[in-house]
Amino acid sequence: MKKLVSLIIISIILISGCVSTINPVKPDDVIVSIKPITIKEFQEQEISVNVLDNATEAIDNVNVASFDTLNVLSSGNVNIPGKTTEGASSVTVTAKIQAPSFKSVANTTTLTLSYASGKDEKGNPVINTKTVPVQTTVLPNATLKFVGFVESYEKRGGGTGVNTWTLEKGKNATVTFSVRNEGNTTIDKNTLKVVVEIENKEIGGSDSFIIGEAMAMGGTSYTEALVLNINKDAPNGLTPVYVKLFMGDNLIDSKTLMLNVKLT
Repeated sequence: MKKLVSLIIISIILISGCVSTINPVKPDDVIVSIKPITIKEFQEQEISVNVLDNATEAIDNVNVASFDTLNVLSSGNVNIPGKTTEGASSVTVTAKIQAPSFKSVANTTTLTLSYASGKDEKGNPVINTKTVPVQTTVLPNATLKFVGFVESYEKRGGGTGVNTWTLEKGKNATVTFSVRNEGNTTIDKNTLKVVVEIENKEIGGSDSFIIGEAMAMGGTSYTEALVLNINKDAPNGLTPVYVKLFMGDNLIDSKTLMLNVKLT
């Protein structure tokens, strides 16, 4: 009888000392959404990641652990309660990232979230990860320089361009510009395009120019100019003129000038 009692006591002690495991939340139940990211090379930017817990168990210490070829400089850390009869809960996690060279990043990168949920045999939270593809565009760090109106195409490059210009309808407006590589990575020739556009289409149109020079760090293009024809029947008054720098369809830099058509 004493042996039986002893065995029962030992069994109770052993059972009380065991920790049952709790299954962690599966990555499929962690729903992540993030907007496409556009950033210049080696620049820093804050991003927002929306995270929804579609499981009944909570997930804790949710943070951005890595972001493919981009650097994660810092990340918020949040807890998200499990789904109830009222629905699932979502929280926004913010993180600060830094881009690498614009030539080293694919159009789609992988963001990895880390989170804790469930318990292992020792009672510790189980660390799991969720990955999500993100549409990512890293641009060269190029800027427009010497943007302004000049008297004629031959007067380009003197550094004397002005931000406002007055002329008569039927005349030409000449806009000068140059491009400088402020980044670390060489920009190949024929990569960048400058577009000069008159906002009021009744006054005039637009034109574009492909930058034909390769530019290493600190390099510049030649100072060029585009000549825009002002319609002979253009209305008089003011209109903005936009000078935009593109790589493909992505805007890198822009300047705004003001054109005044005289009443004649």
